[in-house]
Amino acid sequence: MRNYIIRRLLQLIPLLLIISFFIFMTLSLTGNSLRSLVAGNPRITPEIIQKLERIYGMDKPLLVRYFYWLKAFVTGQWGYSREYHDSVLFLIRTRMSITLSLMGLSFLISVAVAIPVGVYSALKQYSFLDYAATGLAFFGMAMPVFWFGLMLMLLFGVKLGWLPIGGYSTQGMDTANIFMRFLDHLKYLIMPAIVLGLQGMASWTRYTRSSLLEVLRMDYVRTARAKGLPERTVIYKHALRNALIPVITLLMLSIPGLFGGAVLTETVFSMFGIGRLLYTAILNSDTFLAMSTLMVLAILVVICNFAADLLYAIVDPRIKYS
Repeated sequence: MRNYIIRRLLQLIPLLLIISFFIFMTLSLTGNSLRSLVAGNPRITPEIIQKLERIYGMDKPLLVRYFYWLKAFVTGQWGYSREYHDSVLFLIRTRMSITLSLMGLSFLISVAVAIPVGVYSALKQYSFLDYAATGLAFFGMAMPVFWFGLMLMLLFGVKLGWLPIGGYSTQGMDTANIFMRFLDHLKYLIMPAIVLGLQGMASWTRYTRSSLLEVLRMDYVRTARAKGLPERTVIYKHALRNALIPVITLLMLSIPGLFGGAVLTETVFSMFGIGRLLYTAILNSDTFLAMSTLMVLAILVVICNFAADLLYAIVDPRIKYS
């Protein structure tokens, strides 16, 4: 297991280098973002721009500039945001906590609903509840995120007044104790988390159902039943554990995709997380901010893929890594 982890970690290095190269080259086609500072702020002179270009190596050829940027990224010098007038590293670090909270709650809600419903649909195939779960799953996959978010805001925020319709915290809660701040943030996160996790919840339900149905037809499940094992043992110890192996891959690889959904969700609910940060950076050609944000997302995708491989051995002890 240790040798496998070391080997996979070494394989991640060239992969991340290739990803970083394509991110840099693609966003470099948008032009020199430092030059636009002159038009955006009359106090910034061309001499200051030239000095910044020398610092970040932007007066060099494109390939040389890539190595300058890569070195700066590895050392934590991610540049300066033209749009927010602040350090890119500081912006991503402060906004990341909001998005991670949203993603974490969304993921927990989706898994807590999808897997039990998928298992029940497989065990009660062609029943009324199976058809109902299938219909709701297709409804969730087809539902536009922004429209569903607006409908929840209209119902629970405007009509019923149960939940806030935007933001991340109530004004004045910074001085409250940690438990009260947690409850306050949770109140703001419930609707965005449901919206963000809706499509994942729907697809994971269908995937769990189909995976368990396939496993239930296997010979070893029939053998376990023929040996007289209780049905609960057959389902949860033998069938479900093997059925969850492909589901784990889907779950882990879907986590980075939540960032993509967070762009729309955070925009609809006026949450200033990393998703909205990326949207603003691309919209305003804030190159340094966009490059670093995309690179952080790429690292997350690679880590989740690596974690999915390791979780195989936990779910199925027959899998051994050398």
